[in-house]
Amino acid sequence: MRFKGTLVLLLLCVGFGAFLYYYEFKGGEARAKKAQEENVVWKVPSAEVQEIELTTAGQKITAIRVGEQQWKITAPRQFEADADELNRLAGSGSDISRERVVDENSANLAQYGLDPAQTAVVIKTKDGTAREIHFGHNSPTGESTYAALEGKKEVFLVSQYVASAFNKKLDDLRSHAILAFEQFETQSIDLQSAKGSLALVKENDRWWMQGKTRWVADNSAVSSLLGDLANGRLKEFFDGDPGEYVSLGFEKPTVDARLTVGKDKAIKHLQIGLEKSKMVRKGQAKPAPGAAKPEGEAAVLYLARDESRPGMFFVDKEFVDKLLKSPDDLRDKKLADFQRWDIDAIALTNAEGTVNLAKSPEGGDWLVGSGKKKARYDAVNEIFDALERAVKGFVDAPGALSNYGLDKPAVRVQLKQGGNIKADCIFGKEAKDGVYAQVQGEPFVKIADKESMAKLGKGEADFIEPAAPSAPATPAPQKK
Repeated sequence: MRFKGTLVLLLLCVGFGAFLYYYEFKGGEARAKKAQEENVVWKVPSAEVQEIELTTAGQKITAIRVGEQQWKITAPRQFEADADELNRLAGSGSDISRERVVDENSANLAQYGLDPAQTAVVIKTKDGTAREIHFGHNSPTGESTYAALEGKKEVFLVSQYVASAFNKKLDDLRSHAILAFEQFETQSIDLQSAKGSLALVKENDRWWMQGKTRWVADNSAVSSLLGDLANGRLKEFFDGDPGEYVSLGFEKPTVDARLTVGKDKAIKHLQIGLEKSKMVRKGQAKPAPGAAKPEGEAAVLYLARDESRPGMFFVDKEFVDKLLKSPDDLRDKKLADFQRWDIDAIALTNAEGTVNLAKSPEGGDWLVGSGKKKARYDAVNEIFDALERAVKGFVDAPGALSNYGLDKPAVRVQLKQGGNIKADCIFGKEAKDGVYAQVQGEPFVKIADKESMAKLGKGEADFIEPAAPSAPATPAPQKK
């Protein structure tokens, strides 16, 4: 009898445990999921959001999707839109859920800040359906915000984070790009400033400077310039009346940058005009030279415009300074232009004679002379280092080569690939700041660093890797 009683008790415990498991855990999950679904105000795919309309005190903004990821602002006027910001808004507006209902049929929406609403949001999807929600005051805890659907008197709470996502001003949604273009599709650059005029063209992934003579440009410097233009962000929008000012400075710009971009050679044109503090309204006295800036205006700003879109804006001095480039700033300053890994043979001629170096058939070691002895890796690299070193200056209109000691060069270096000469550089006499040098095919003379020439004075023996020292002989055991 005692065993039967224990068995019954055990079965009751198992049954109660099963009930608790399915009701509290499995059932609890189902109830939580159902409650979550009941709290969904609306939920649509973010990509289906076609139009967003925001209304706050004193402004109404409408933005429409163009294509998959781009947007344009259509009200209060047409503006370029910040696509990333609008896509975030579309994501926020595609999924709205309530936390809980606080008043099922409010007779006084104003007490919740909903009449009028602090912010009204209309989300329109591609099928033409419009959904509208109003946001009011924050709850006493500050963690939630009162909300109601258009035409409804039910007041509920949403996360303050959700409501604040729509608290945007027009300037928050406008594009802050200074010049919108694809950096790596740029084909040419014309840049004018107080530093001079630059004309650059891209051919076979190499930038060239055009002018009376054609110079190789510094690819990394040109890429940095394009990066500054493509990634620059404006500081303020100018929404005033241009006709109210004596001058905006565009008749003689601080910077004028014109790019051709893409296969269709679209023109991108940026002009930077007057410094903001120097813009004078008609009938207003000009500021005295050196006059203090208006109170609160810490940064130096310049008026600018992108001719491919309406409106003007201000950029900061830091951005302007990045565009103030002289021809020398973008000129390739390497003594010779080549790629180390392309070179498979070197001929070095100096007072010691001619040293011939060649890569082994396996492409690993360098070999010296006809004896094909293994070359010192560091000595070969010093030749490359010398030719890649930045020069001290240029003589763009040189006279006779004899003036520079280049008619009878002291040193000559030829870099070859498969029998073709990739770089042929000669060195002459000393200059004030270095050594005169010239690369075959270039019309100008360069002033190379003296260290470059010093590294090129080696003879054949200096390149041969010394033999490894032989191991000392093991002493014979001594007899006792």
